[in-house]
Amino acid sequence: MSTPKPTKAQRNALALLADGDAYRSTRAFASADVHAPDGRITAATTTVLVRNGWTTWRTEVGLRKPLLLTDSGRSHLPADQK
Repeated sequence: MSTPKPTKAQRNALALLADGDAYRSTRAFASADVHAPDGRITAATTTVLVRNGWTTWRTEVGLRKPLLLTDSGRSHLPADQK
């Protein structure tokens, strides 16, 4: 079985995650989108990134649930962002 390749939106999301400061708010009624310093990642894109093993959720800290890039996800970044 071959490894799936990320779409353009998924590659852009992986690039946003490269610095490691992305999180999802766990407040009541908060958006399910992931917030990163340079933009937002939709909940649907985040679900695909986690399902493909390119990202992983970390333990909740306060009202933030961090989303981190895995080695598999990092392999899909351009060479200057690895």
